[in-house]
Amino acid sequence: MTPSNFGTATWRCGVLMACTTSLLWGILPILLKLGLKEFSVETVAWFRFAFAFIALGLWLLMRGKTKIGGRLPWVAVLGGVFLAGNYFFMTQGIHLSGPSNAAVLIQLAPLLLTLVGVFAFGETLTKRQLFGVAIAGTGFFLFYKGNLQNSIETNTYSWAVFNVVLAAVAWVAFMICQKVLSPRYSPQSLNFIVYGVAGLILFPFVEWTQFSQLNTESTVLLISLGLNTVFAYGALAEAVQRISLTLISVITALNPLITLLGMKWLSVYFPGQLAPGEPSAIGYWGALLAVTGVVVVVVQKKQRKAG
Repeated sequence: MTPSNFGTATWRCGVLMACTTSLLWGILPILLKLGLKEFSVETVAWFRFAFAFIALGLWLLMRGKTKIGGRLPWVAVLGGVFLAGNYFFMTQGIHLSGPSNAAVLIQLAPLLLTLVGVFAFGETLTKRQLFGVAIAGTGFFLFYKGNLQNSIETNTYSWAVFNVVLAAVAWVAFMICQKVLSPRYSPQSLNFIVYGVAGLILFPFVEWTQFSQLNTESTVLLISLGLNTVFAYGALAEAVQRISLTLISVITALNPLITLLGMKWLSVYFPGQLAPGEPSAIGYWGALLAVTGVVVVVVQKKQRKAG
């Protein structure tokens, strides 16, 4: 983004879309935790995919772009498998610990993606990126240790962390699949395939009896989760068309801070809705360091690629 474009309507719209994505991803762990009070992990993950698949399918149908053409690309199917794993493990991690913990630790994903670029695609790390990795690594360690000491059931917390790490690995694998297919397919066409595949994978594990007990509150919550999935990725696609990936990376890296603030707000104005799950003082410092390190790594990477 050149200085002459700074402040234009297109730039402002792109920033707004990126902020929308960051906000939606920031409140998503909280919505998931609320949903898990009434639905299983598998049911919640499946519903998000099913809702997004139907909504995106209707949108593509209205635009006359539902035809994929040829055989279903196996890499896209594999991407659906990995994204299903990402949704499942992330939701499981939230279920076992809490929104704040998962929101911070999932920031491992962009760091892992950077390392994949180094070892698989021959990219190099600058000194600034190495410094960012060191900051982030220190932050993740402090966050984990602080929360582990603050946790009553240490084994459960460690298992929750392991699930979130698996979610981050699955997301990186999904992004690699997207990278392979992006030259031949549009992003929305790929999302349409991926949502469908992931929904089919989780379909056998849905607990259908839970839908027979739906009330107004749980129905609104499920729809909110579905809309969050659709609009977060939709806003992200719009932002990519208008502003630099560097700026998007910085804005979306703030997700954990939104989650932490959201949990604080919920505990003050709606006490009892969720267990506080508030990190210790060391945990807060660790979260801040982790987010800072991720921003340093991602920003440097995007700047180098753009130049």
